Amino acid sequence: MIKLIINADDFGYSYLFNKMILDLIEEKSVTSTSVIVDFIDKKQKEQVRKLISLSKNGFVSIGLHIDFKNINFRDEIERQFHKFKNIFEFKPSHIDIHKITYLEEGYPMIQKFCKEKEIPCKTLSGLGKESIINDGLITTKKPTFSGTHKSFNEIKKWLKSLKNGFYAINLHPGYYDSNS
Repeated sequence: MIKLIINADDFGYSYLFNKMILDLIEEKSVTSTSVIVDFIDKKQKEQVRKLISLSKNGFVSIGLHIDFKNINFRDEIERQFHKFKNIFEFKPSHIDIHKITYLEEGYPMIQKFCKEKEIPCKTLSGLGKESIINDGLITTKKPTFSGTHKSFNEIKKWLKSLKNGFYAINLHPGYYDSNS
């Protein structure tokens, strides 16, 4: 049996991105989203409420999309984790990294944090095996497939190649937003 997580990244980044993600969740095209907590503002309050409701009704899992602003990796992970819990009133379903700027240094810290908190960590493609903690880390065995810059044909080809197992695809859906 093939199990697939379809994750829409960057909830919180923009009111218009959130609208698209919520629409996709409601039509059951997306099963997961990752939230950038530091971008959430008052204008998005109702969208956050709607996302929480969809999560409580079992339509979507909500993860934390860590966005490093400096090299204090552990402090940033802790701060954003607690901010997520304050906004959503539950811990994230998974944690991953927003941008690859601090991938080499920051991602291992995210993995350690996830292991400590027993929270799944998104496996990122393009990382060498030496960068992945295997002992006790909850994650998929295969790297997450990035569908963001892929054509529908490339995504279809990837989907047809899947064998029994657990997979994740990551997308960045959204409307054009000149404010982001």
